[in-house]
Amino acid sequence: MDHLRRALKESGDADQKNRIRAIISIKQGATKTATAKRFVISRTSLISWVGAYNEGGVSALIMSKGGRPEGNQIWAAKIFEDLAKEIDKGGYWSIPRMQEWIKEHHKKEIPEQTVWYRMDQLKYSYKSARPHPVQGDREKQEAFKKGALLRSWSR
Repeated sequence: MDHLRRALKESGDADQKNRIRAIISIKQGATKTATAKRFVISRTSLISWVGAYNEGGVSALIMSKGGRPEGNQIWAAKIFEDLAKEIDKGGYWSIPRMQEWIKEHHKKEIPEQTVWYRMDQLKYSYKSARPHPVQGDREKQEAFKKGALLRSWSR
């Protein structure tokens, strides 16, 4: 237990310290349920901490912070602000067209999903192509208005 207390003093990671304290609590005889309540975590998380400690010792209690993996690009907000100004000038802007504009003006190749997400954050809504009503079948339109189409699908 001394090695756990020493590790607690030496650690600079607040999350690791919390995990070490939980392990110390269990080693002192507290139940997993009581320890989970004390540290305000789920019992499942506590069990995973104990398993990590049993397999890899104190160093295994440093866990991933999650979030963006190393090397994953962070795109400058200015790119999307410039794009928004261009969109505001008018015209139809598909995601591929936006990607091309970014590539041409900012020399960056940004994934489609990222462009969509960032423009959504700027409150630009996605509009998909829809068939124009003029091209519709008049008989089907009239049948729909009268409810005939709905009745034909009912049991």
